[in-house]
Amino acid sequence: MSPRIWLPALLALGACAHHEDVSTATLAIEPATVDLTLVNGVAVHQSYQAFLVFTDGTRREVTGDSLFSVDSAFGAFAGNDLAVGIGGHAQVFGTYQDKTGAAELTARVRTVRVDPSLPPGTPDVFNGADDPALAPTVVYPPAGAVMPRNVGDFEVHWTDGHAQDVFEVSLHTEYTDVKLYVKGGNGLAATGPHPSWVAFQAAEWTTGASAAAAVDVKVRGAVSATGKVGGGAAQSVVLSREDMLGGLYYWAAASAAPDAVTGIFRHDMARPGEAAEEFLTTKQTSGRCVACHVLSRDGTKMAITYDGGGKPATMVDVATRSVANTVTAWNFATLTPDNQQLLSVEAGVLTVRDASTQGVIATMTAATPVSHPDLSADGRHLVYVSNPTNSHDWDFSNGAVITRTYDPATHTFGPEVTLHADGKSNFYPSWSPDGQWVVFNKAATGASTYDDAAATTWVIKADGSAPAIHLAAADQTTGLTNSWPRWAPFPQTLGTTGEPLYWITLASKRDFGVRLRNTGLCQRPAQCTPAKSSQIWMTPFLPA
Repeated sequence: MSPRIWLPALLALGACAHHEDVSTATLAIEPATVDLTLVNGVAVHQSYQAFLVFTDGTRREVTGDSLFSVDSAFGAFAGNDLAVGIGGHAQVFGTYQDKTGAAELTARVRTVRVDPSLPPGTPDVFNGADDPALAPTVVYPPAGAVMPRNVGDFEVHWTDGHAQDVFEVSLHTEYTDVKLYVKGGNGLAATGPHPSWVAFQAAEWTTGASAAAAVDVKVRGAVSATGKVGGGAAQSVVLSREDMLGGLYYWAAASAAPDAVTGIFRHDMARPGEAAEEFLTTKQTSGRCVACHVLSRDGTKMAITYDGGGKPATMVDVATRSVANTVTAWNFATLTPDNQQLLSVEAGVLTVRDASTQGVIATMTAATPVSHPDLSADGRHLVYVSNPTNSHDWDFSNGAVITRTYDPATHTFGPEVTLHADGKSNFYPSWSPDGQWVVFNKAATGASTYDDAAATTWVIKADGSAPAIHLAAADQTTGLTNSWPRWAPFPQTLGTTGEPLYWITLASKRDFGVRLRNTGLCQRPAQCTPAKSSQIWMTPFLPA
């Protein structure tokens, strides 16, 4: 009798029991959407939960057994708690066994910094509507500027002719709004009416630009006594999609004093705002001058010259800064991609050398004296200047840009091909990283190629299929000694479409907004160079 009663009861219990089939379940992350606001750089926290959702609609929490993640540039998880430090949009992922779920996260940044010399209530002065007729004039950055995403110590310069005594300078994107309030009037008096500038802190720039394709820059001015506010349209600065990495090496003199430190300095692009370090200066060489230099494309080796033109030259290991004992003489050089060979020029003759021993391997035959050699990234194409006037390596006229092939295995050269010759002085050619373009300088016939004020910057297709193009936006104007153009080794992209982008650096004797004039005057004497000295500028090159 009991079995006939008990067995159906078991069957009934089994039919009503819930069976979790994890194989068909999905993973839900909650909250599914979040919109956070970071105020004045303080990170905000958001906790997440993970739930298995079964086919019958029931749920089981598995937060403690799940792994949460987000783009590391956006924030970091500690367990299921996310600390967000920048603005933008991202997906949060949760993983439980073989299942992954996602949630949407939007973070907005609101930063306000008031200069300590101003009253805390200064932002209230700008509550009124803008009068475009009273708008300050932005001097830097220039309209349409393109900058590396990690430029860091971003500055804005402006002038004002309306007796405004307080200014609001802002960075704005879809997700960020950073505002600085300053007195202004700290620029050089000769650069315009009431010249002013301000530098955003690295953290302010990072939170304001890290997730944006472009940043809108705006300067508003006000007369605090009357509340009249002047402001015009915002100015857009377009950003590369990738950070600029690596080191920028250059020669400089710290001042014009006889005992000044001179030599090669290095700026780490990954550390914006930090002063350039002395890489190989008179301090490291017991007073010996290091000047002309060439860096290998992988950044591990550097060929240097001592004591000016026609003097000894050797190799440097970049990581250790150790200088080789082997010494020869040359004035301009280029390295093969494997850093085993050095192609150097002295007195118009190009010689192939063993980079380690400086021993001669081969000598290139050319129709005229040559100078300013540069090998392509694959090491199989050489560009240089043919100098028909003399065998002086750094000062000549009527130079033509010549290319030819090079076989590093046999140390032989193909026939000379004239890439660009127009009767003017063309010099300092350099290959683009993809080998498709050559950038070079141009000046009038008979001009000095070493330091000519009229030098301009041009590019040309490496196959000669199109005329040379003047990079007028990079040059800005004439008379600025725009020289020594060089390509950054890393290709980048731009905007939402990912347009290809290369960076070109050049030396130029132009003003830097209202902060540095090329007359010897300087707002920060310890950071400025003598009158009529070059600064390093960077310009984007868009192959399209």
